[in-house]
Amino acid sequence: MLASLSSILGAARKGRYAVGAFNCLSLEQARGAVAAAEKLRSPIILQVAEVQFPCAPMELMAPVFLRLAHDASVPVCVHLDHGQSVDTCFRAIKLGFNSVMFDGAALPFEENVRCTAQVVTAAKDRGVDVEAELGRVGDAGTVDEGRQNVDIFTDPAQAEEFIDATGADALAIAIGNLHGKYIATPKLNIERLREIAARIDTPLVLHGGSGTSVEDFKACVHNGICKINVATALQLAAADAVQKYCAGSPSYIGIKESVEAATVEAVSWHMDLFESVGKA
Repeated sequence: MLASLSSILGAARKGRYAVGAFNCLSLEQARGAVAAAEKLRSPIILQVAEVQFPCAPMELMAPVFLRLAHDASVPVCVHLDHGQSVDTCFRAIKLGFNSVMFDGAALPFEENVRCTAQVVTAAKDRGVDVEAELGRVGDAGTVDEGRQNVDIFTDPAQAEEFIDATGADALAIAIGNLHGKYIATPKLNIERLREIAARIDTPLVLHGGSGTSVEDFKACVHNGICKINVATALQLAAADAVQKYCAGSPSYIGIKESVEAATVEAVSWHMDLFESVGKA
């Protein structure tokens, strides 16, 4: 069933678990992700990021995500990840996404507030929820273990000011997490997470989840993170499955089936880790 981001994350916050938000770039990945959610009776968020549009155009992924969501027996949210402009968010809303993220983290604080509030106003008129970002989530390919810059971490007082000014429904924060494939396992600043969670009631989001240690994942889940994005881990699982399958006598149908099966396995592992199993 298609479900709002607010309802899914509200239940997660109350139940002290996190819901996986999976970047699916094909029909096979989207089908596998929902199959895992139904098997484990977990809510799920299907998403695609603007940087992924060249291989997974939003206009093509939207109907796939929405049909799967409507047909699913568990709550499914259809979400735009990392919308890089207000216009992209507006396009996603028109396509039927029931949740969008405006990523203004690289903007000056006041400009981030202004643009996010603009998206929130337009989204609320259509019954769409909005995720925002404050603080800078870095790139795993350029940051070594122990060298994360605390200056880009989300400031708790500023987070409270930001939510009061924008009315965003979820907030992605920076606590040492990084996008992409880690060159070293990061150490997240869980104390900063606790400080932010104490200041605002808004569900918090962890980006750059692939490669985080199990210990840090659990600490995040138990201290206020309600949504965890998973992209790189899904793509690596699919690539590895295809490589192994093609070592034999591959067929195109077999390749598609191997991607779907690998996605079921990867999504299931993360759902168990995030403690969302049985929460649908």
